[in-house]
Amino acid sequence: MVRRMNAAPLIHARVGALHRIGHLTPYLAELIVDDVRRRGPGARVDILVAADLDAADLDTVRARLSPLGSRGVRVLRRHAVRTGVAA
Repeated sequence: MVRRMNAAPLIHARVGALHRIGHLTPYLAELIVDDVRRRGPGARVDILVAADLDAADLDTVRARLSPLGSRGVRVLRRHAVRTGVAA
């Protein structure tokens, strides 16, 4: 069994022309929320996650980005290409 080194899900976030890629730690989530605040009303956020993201990781993404909901921002989830090493 392969264990992940980092428990936070890997994401790619785009707010306007700004891209942030990494494990969704509380710090990265805070940066994304701040990016949206700076963009103002009508800001669009795209979040890409791995195609094999499990339910627990998806719950983590939703919870860490929940402050965006209070600002009237919808977070769209799209599946990216599967992560993993080709054999």
